[in-house]
Amino acid sequence: MSTLIEELEARKNDYILVADVIGAMANATNSAPDEVVKYLDAHDIDAHLTVFYMGENYSFYQYNGFLVNVGNDANTTYFRKSDVVAFEPITKHGIFKDGGNDHLKPYQKNLDDDYLTLDEVVTTLNREVDMFCDYNKIRDLARKKKITPCFYFNGYVCKLIQGSLGGLTPDLMENPYTEIMTGYFTYRLLVEQISSQDDYITLPSCEVGNEILIYRLLERQGSTKISYGDGLALFEGKPKPFDDYNNTRKKFSCIGFDEIRFSKQELDDYIASTQTTSDNHFIEHVKLVEGDKIKQLESVKTENDKLNARLNKASEIYRQNKSEIEELKAQLGKANADRAKLKEQLSNKIDAPADDTILQTILDDSRGDHAPDLKHAIQLWIDLYIHGGIKDDSHSSKANIWIRSNTNYAENANSSIGRIREIATPLKDFGAKRSREEEK
Repeated sequence: MSTLIEELEARKNDYILVADVIGAMANATNSAPDEVVKYLDAHDIDAHLTVFYMGENYSFYQYNGFLVNVGNDANTTYFRKSDVVAFEPITKHGIFKDGGNDHLKPYQKNLDDDYLTLDEVVTTLNREVDMFCDYNKIRDLARKKKITPCFYFNGYVCKLIQGSLGGLTPDLMENPYTEIMTGYFTYRLLVEQISSQDDYITLPSCEVGNEILIYRLLERQGSTKISYGDGLALFEGKPKPFDDYNNTRKKFSCIGFDEIRFSKQELDDYIASTQTTSDNHFIEHVKLVEGDKIKQLESVKTENDKLNARLNKASEIYRQNKSEIEELKAQLGKANADRAKLKEQLSNKIDAPADDTILQTILDDSRGDHAPDLKHAIQLWIDLYIHGGIKDDSHSSKANIWIRSNTNYAENANSSIGRIREIATPLKDFGAKRSREEEK
């Protein structure tokens, strides 16, 4: 971009898109965009904030209309930032107070969370809680809504509505009817599939009472009225009205069993609650055994006096050795940083094969000499024979399932499908008619 155009673009710095204001308020208040518009209209926003549009000459002109009538023009119209910051019905919700851009990251808390596999949850519970934990135990905890199973998805999302026959169907008639979402999703009966250990889990398709719902939203691109409580249909490609055949093919229809995830924050909250409950049970047990509240209070007071004496002594030692403690804290901080760095290096070492650079070059579809069928064959072989996806099934059967799920070839593209399957076939599975290399 030329220096002159950059200078003109800088004029936008004093303005903010109407859509960004509406979106930030919707995310901050867990509201739909149309509810935000109603709220602002009820506070007479048109009397306090002027809506502008930018001309081709980078000058801003007053928009001829009210906020409630802006509609899709919200993506091309602006408020002055100074007006937004001064409008109390907006800033009182904790956004735009300082005129910064933090409002554009409303899902930071969700982004900061970690999401654990089933095996990681089992390991954590066995380590942190005094219980024997397996998949069945995790399923029981999920049934009690202590933790929630979910899966990651990034693609097109469409709201479900009730059809004329009473069932659910994707609402492809609204404008806009889809938007791109990134986040974690769940549905009611995913709980029951935790202990199934099937290789693949088929996602529900418009099932009443078992609709797919948003669990944790990381990012959204669009301005639909979709919110956390709405049943959803997920698509890997954008669906189109009156095109049921292609829409069905574009649906995100299954996940691998190993793709089930759990929020680490939610798991930590559950573990904390069990420890609190355990402490409370212990106190009640002591009360029942002692049976003498006065004696118990005296005992507690004596113990508190001892603790206070120890605390005073420790405080005195701390004051005498403050410099040494500060030095030890610095050493501990450095040790923790070194440990984290080594842990990250170890993780990268585990995750990346020895020839990672060469493999990534082969898989890089941005290269001019990219060979897509070779990439698919390598990924197929890795999933079946390194990740163990083959199990006790035949190569051809598992390969056909994998190719349908992980490539965009049509089902009648027999030549390409067969080529990928054959390239990934182990020597031990070569048929009698297939040529073999001659021994030297």
